[in-house]
Amino acid sequence: MNMPVRPANPLISEPGMSDPHALVLGDVCYLFTGHDVGFGVNDWVMPDWRIYRSDDLLTWTHVGTIDPADNYMGAGNTNCWAGDIVERHGRYYWYFSNRNKESGVMVASAPEGPYTDALGGPLVDSFDPSIFVEDDGTCYIIYGHGEYKIARLKDSMIELDEEPRTISIDRKGVFPKTDKNSLHKHNGIYYLSCSGYYATSRNLYGPYAYHGLVGRGWQLDSGYAHGDFFVWKGDWYHVWCRYRNRDHDRIRDCFMAPVYYDEDGSMWDDLTVLQSR
Repeated sequence: MNMPVRPANPLISEPGMSDPHALVLGDVCYLFTGHDVGFGVNDWVMPDWRIYRSDDLLTWTHVGTIDPADNYMGAGNTNCWAGDIVERHGRYYWYFSNRNKESGVMVASAPEGPYTDALGGPLVDSFDPSIFVEDDGTCYIIYGHGEYKIARLKDSMIELDEEPRTISIDRKGVFPKTDKNSLHKHNGIYYLSCSGYYATSRNLYGPYAYHGLVGRGWQLDSGYAHGDFFVWKGDWYHVWCRYRNRDHDRIRDCFMAPVYYDEDGSMWDDLTVLQSR
């Protein structure tokens, strides 16, 4: 196995890169992110979503912007909260939040876009969606605040194939009850994450039980480090966002670190990547 890349953090110097989710195509990694612009404002002001591309996880280029003018949210909307991206049959599906109200879906023929509204309205009635692709290629959407719901998607990617189910989580008094999940699978174990906290299960639908933290500091041990786990060139990585000063405004930056797994199912970030820079 190759030695994992030690990314330069934060990933870009421009402030406002937030809520990252990764799309890996061969040796290319795309990050689909939010865009914070409310400097000095005690609220989230997010006018669009950004697409960044890297061939080495070190240098990131802004290659596309997804505008709410191109979906049912409408031009000038600043409620472009978190989303997730997936490729299916050569098309790219962007599942997005309309603030904390609902989630819709857009589609493009290239990862950089342009993206257009696939439904003209919401797909599900809550926000912060993520997409999980099972080993057999079946796609699932997970979404919600506190109590997450999961549902299989039809092959069209714009319809649910079952009634959403609430995911049972034994939080053990630790796992946060907030928004923005991420779900991935490693060695037969499902990892349901929120910020730096994760719960595990041998069954996709659960029940899940709190297992641990990927690391402390860098807001991983808060409820705010929205992020994603992904594989690039055979190695696992964790990408997340951190507020610059949440008492002042809602401006964030994105950070990335290699992630490792122990035999007991524990996972942990190599935070020396951040501490050394």
